[in-house]
Amino acid sequence: MINYIKNNFPIIVLFLIVVGGFAYPFYSGKWLVANRLSDIDSKCYGVDVPESIPYNKAILFCSCVHANGHVSKEENYKYCERKFVDKEDQNFLRR
Repeated sequence: MINYIKNNFPIIVLFLIVVGGFAYPFYSGKWLVANRLSDIDSKCYGVDVPESIPYNKAILFCSCVHANGHVSKEENYKYCERKFVDKEDQNFLRR
């Protein structure tokens, strides 16, 4: 058995790399391809996404604006913008 593993070790490593590459998006949540623009346009209809929101969080921002029940539209935007500001960017500005 050990001799079989030694002889086929490069093939086993290649197989593990390929399987890991296919499994990466599922366990990390970071997809290798971006969303199509039509997906974002259809989900963000009527919402102006600010420049401070990262591209990969635009759909979440739009759903936040649509789902919140604040009194005015401006309050929805302010609430969701505070919610989606990246904490790393804030820490970088404080240094």
